[in-house]
Amino acid sequence: MNDRSRLPRPDPPRTLLDLAVIGGILVALFGLGAVLGVFERLSDWLVTREQSGGAFAVVTLLAVGAAVFSVLRWRQAEVETRRRIEVQSRYQLLVEQAPVVTYRWDAASPAGEVPPLFISPQVEDLFGYPVEEWMDRPDMWNRVIHPDDRELVIQASDEADASGMPFHMEYRAVHRDGRTLWIHDDSKIVSWDPDGRPLVAQGVMVDITRTKDAEERLSHAEVRFRSLVEQIPAITYLDEYRPNTVDIWPTTYISPQVEEILGYSPDEWYTRPELWAELVHPDDRERYRAANRAHYRTGEPLDFTVRVFARDGTVHRMRDRAVIIDGPGGRRWAQGILFDETERVVALEHLRATEERFRAIVEHIPVAVYLDIPDGSMESVYISPQVQEIMGVSVQRYLDEPDLWLDLMDEEDRRRCERTYLEAVEARRSWSDQYRIRKPDGKIAWIHDETTFLTDADGEPLFLLGVLYDVTERKRAEEGLRESELRERDAAERLRALDDMKNTFLAAVSHELRSPLTSILGISLTLERTAGVAPEDRHDLVVRLSANAQKLDRLLKDLLDLDRLNRGIVEPQRRTCDVGSLARGTLAALETVSERHVVVLTEDVELAVDAAKVERIVENLLTNAVRHTPRDGTIWLRVEGRAEGALIVVEDDGPGVAEELRTTLFEPFRQGPAAPSHSPGTGIGLSLVARFAELHGGRAWVEDRPGGGASFRVFLPRAAPEEVPALASIESRDAR
Repeated sequence: MNDRSRLPRPDPPRTLLDLAVIGGILVALFGLGAVLGVFERLSDWLVTREQSGGAFAVVTLLAVGAAVFSVLRWRQAEVETRRRIEVQSRYQLLVEQAPVVTYRWDAASPAGEVPPLFISPQVEDLFGYPVEEWMDRPDMWNRVIHPDDRELVIQASDEADASGMPFHMEYRAVHRDGRTLWIHDDSKIVSWDPDGRPLVAQGVMVDITRTKDAEERLSHAEVRFRSLVEQIPAITYLDEYRPNTVDIWPTTYISPQVEEILGYSPDEWYTRPELWAELVHPDDRERYRAANRAHYRTGEPLDFTVRVFARDGTVHRMRDRAVIIDGPGGRRWAQGILFDETERVVALEHLRATEERFRAIVEHIPVAVYLDIPDGSMESVYISPQVQEIMGVSVQRYLDEPDLWLDLMDEEDRRRCERTYLEAVEARRSWSDQYRIRKPDGKIAWIHDETTFLTDADGEPLFLLGVLYDVTERKRAEEGLRESELRERDAAERLRALDDMKNTFLAAVSHELRSPLTSILGISLTLERTAGVAPEDRHDLVVRLSANAQKLDRLLKDLLDLDRLNRGIVEPQRRTCDVGSLARGTLAALETVSERHVVVLTEDVELAVDAAKVERIVENLLTNAVRHTPRDGTIWLRVEGRAEGALIVVEDDGPGVAEELRTTLFEPFRQGPAAPSHSPGTGIGLSLVARFAELHGGRAWVEDRPGGGASFRVFLPRAAPEEVPALASIESRDAR
């Protein structure tokens, strides 16, 4: 439905209809009068009143006319009332649906003395107070105005009501929940008394809080921008491009630094668009105009150094750097920065005057001398030819690539040198460091590099004077000295470790020898001095005597084997035998495991091996497992066949072996930190396991057992040692 359908439609013409109704009523009255004889009696009466008949007729006609007029006016009043009600309903609907608060105000009374004549329901959404409270409390409007604005707003409202002028104001208000709102309030007088005094004011209140917040954020952003722009040591500007003008484009903004540098105030730039063109040096004017035209035509950034006259007549060298900004409606601006490079250019000219004398000195010493711009850019304006010999790069490449010296370093030195160099520049202090570079030919060189500031008469830095020279030979000598010291230190550590191992070994061997010897001597003395020993006791003593003798024999054989292995005089006596059977037999003959729970899972694997050495491997692994597991623990013995050979595995559920000990554990005299104090061992059992495995071309290693504990493994190949496949493949396949 469009808006037009909501407007009141005009009523059709009703005058003829009203006349027809009135005529019908009169006809009915005349008919009734005729039936009742009213007209005959009236006629007789008129005959008797001939003298007043004309006046009566006139009165009658007037009465009839008045009746007709009254009926017409009644109908018209009814139509107008109906229309007024309809218009009022639509107006009320419009007021209550609009996103503003509409009100009617008693302009004859000061604010806060009487409630509003009318206020729309939106007031509850705006302030949080329902219409009823506004109608019940005359001072409600005064109360919602922010305390800081209240006096000024009420005064302005009263003055507007008294003078009959419109009231326009923006002020803060406080919502029922404590929020601060911004209100735009507009009202005007719509009713006056006969004496011309204002009676009723009508207005609207609109919530503009979001607009105010946006304006405040924009204001803060502008303040920050201006603070940033107006503090940098350069001139910031914004020019509008107008293609129909010849090289004169108005400045819409220029920072205050322009007055400090060139002596002209920003207002002069705004009012005189041609000022900048007039200040450009005549010798630079055409080139600068051409660069500006290309800048606006192509949109490419502008970077141009131009000479400019200041107000006092001095010539400044200004570097103009700008970019194009496209705006709505095809408008374009140039936003740029003017840097005053006068002092730098003067310094460079002074440098050129002394350059030849400087070259004569620096190009004949065994170091490379350079000059850097002291702004942290690492840009060099000079480097002596010695850089070719020291760093392996040409003078031109060093000057063209400011970061080249960093690019030649490794990553660690690069990060350190870049950080310390920039920190020294910022703090205006000398800098020194040593770093490694890789020359383009691949050679590594050590460079000593140090800088110091060259300043003007006022102490301001002009350049960084630096020297760098090759200290590779010195570094090598220092490194050799350090390596020699490290070797000596390592040798001392090894000697201390060997001494500790010797002491540990001697203590262990003493213990291992003393125990069986003591037992043998005790049993021998018992047999010698005791007569009539029962046969079963004698047998037990003899068995114990034999066991201790065998223990001494194993210890001595281990020591002798280790000595022969170290001297390289042991060769394996190979013969084909069943490795699984050898393992089972060794387990059965080993008394140290007779009281332990051992799970045996051996396969029959025919292999050409030295049977005695294999038995010693199994014996030492089982003895090691017994020594490092609790008495109620479990030991597993497995022999598995492989295409390449046999794998002997002894596992336990003890504490396992730490990662850092898994290699050194097979070295002679090495023992783990968890070796039991009551039976520490000699530290050569596992060493013999590894050496016997190597005699067969195999290998011994240890890894974690699934479920906890250690898994000692020995691989014995089928082929001769030179034909043994890669052990890594054996281990990985076994792990799978």
